[in-house]
Amino acid sequence: MSIFTKRGVRLPMMKEPAASRPIEEIETVGQVLLPLAVKGDPRRSCRPALVTYSSVIRGQVIGLPEEGEGTPVISSVTGVLAGTRTLTHPLYGEMVCAVLDCMVVDAAEPAPRPHMGEWKPEEILGAARTAGIVDELDGIPLHEKLRAWQNGGCNFLVADAAEQEPYASSAWAVLNESIEQVQEGVSLAVTAAGAAGGHIAVRLPAARRRRLARRLRHSQLFQVRSRYPARRYAHAAEDVAVCRIGVQACLALYRAVVYGEPQCDVVITVAGDAVATPQNIRVPFGTGVHQVLRACGLSVDPDYVVLGDAMTGVAIQDLEIPVLPGITCLLALTGRKTAVSRPCIGCGRCAQVCHAGLLPGEIAAQLENMHYERLSVLLPGECDGCGACSHVCPAGRDVAVRVMEAQDNAGTIFLNWGDDDDA
Repeated sequence: MSIFTKRGVRLPMMKEPAASRPIEEIETVGQVLLPLAVKGDPRRSCRPALVTYSSVIRGQVIGLPEEGEGTPVISSVTGVLAGTRTLTHPLYGEMVCAVLDCMVVDAAEPAPRPHMGEWKPEEILGAARTAGIVDELDGIPLHEKLRAWQNGGCNFLVADAAEQEPYASSAWAVLNESIEQVQEGVSLAVTAAGAAGGHIAVRLPAARRRRLARRLRHSQLFQVRSRYPARRYAHAAEDVAVCRIGVQACLALYRAVVYGEPQCDVVITVAGDAVATPQNIRVPFGTGVHQVLRACGLSVDPDYVVLGDAMTGVAIQDLEIPVLPGITCLLALTGRKTAVSRPCIGCGRCAQVCHAGLLPGEIAAQLENMHYERLSVLLPGECDGCGACSHVCPAGRDVAVRVMEAQDNAGTIFLNWGDDDDA
C-alpha cells in the first residue's frame, strides 16, 4: 500500500524476484523491427544504406540521416534485411521500420582499442555518436545530451540507478554485473560534459549498497531518499546544475570508447503477476514484445501489457510492438484496481505530493473548463509526468494526463471549432 507524503509518495516495491536474479540473454529472436529514423527523433527519417535481401552483421549501419547530422540506424542483430514495414508505436507514432530476419551466431568478446593518454571530449562524443548510444532515461541520443551540457549546463553528472518505480530493477542488474565499467563510463561522461564530477545514484538496502561500493576504486554511490519521485540525486546546492544519464548509457559509453562497440541491446525488467519467470533480460533493439514475453513465459493470459513501469508506462494492444531505446521495463498484469472516476473533491493531495510544487488539480480544472489563457501562470510545462498526482487522487481522476495535455494548450486563446465547411 502506498503512502502519500509531502512532495512525493512511498510506493510498494515489487522488484523481487527479478531484482535478485542475474541478467539472462534472450535465446532466440526470429525477427526485429528497427525504425528507419534518427535515434531519439523519430520525425527525422533515415535513408536505407542497404538493399533488400542484403546480409547484415550486428553493429552494421543500415540507415543514414536524410539531412544534417544524426545518429545512424545500427543493426542490433546478424541476419538478412527482409524489407520494411510501417507500424504505429504507442510512444513514437507512425514509423517505417527495417525488417531483419535474424541468424544466431556466437559473438566474440571485442579487444580493447589501443589509446595513449586521456580521452578528449570530442573523441568521447564521437564514439557515442558512432555507437548510436541512446540514454534509456529519456530516449535522447547521449552525444546530444553531453554536447548540450558542455557550455556550463552541467556542474555535476549523475548516473541514475535509483529505480524508483515499483517493478523496474534493470539498472540494479546492470550495476551488479558491470558496476566497474559503469563507473568508468561515468568518468568519460563527466569529461565529455565538462562537469566538475559525478557519481552513481542508487536506492538500495544497506548490505547490497556496501557490496557494490567495495567493488569501486573510490566511493561513488549516493543513496536517494525513498519517496517517489526523488528530488535530490547528489549532495549539491540548489544553484548547482545536476544532470542525469542512465547507467546503461554509461556502460555503453565505456564499451564504445574502449572497444569501439555499438549499442545494440538493452536490459529490461519483465515482471507482473502474469509472468512465469520475472527477470531482467538482455534483448536486441527491435525485438517484439511478444518475443520477450515468450522468453520469460506467461503463467496466465494477461489482461494488460504495459510498456514501461506501473506509474508512467503505456498499455499496449499490439504485442508485435518492438522494444526501442527508452524502454527498460515490461509488465504483464492480470488486472488492476482502479477507482471510479468522479469529480474533483478539492482535497489538495495532488498538490501535496507534486515534487515540482505545481497545482495539478487546478491545472486540470482550467483545462477542462477551456480557460486556456490561464494555464501559463500555472506552469504545466514544469510537469515531468511522474504520475504521483494521479496515484493519490481519491476521486480516481487521471490528473497527470490532464496536466500533460495542458502543456500543449498553455497560453492558447483561440479554439478550433471545426472545418469551415461545417459553418
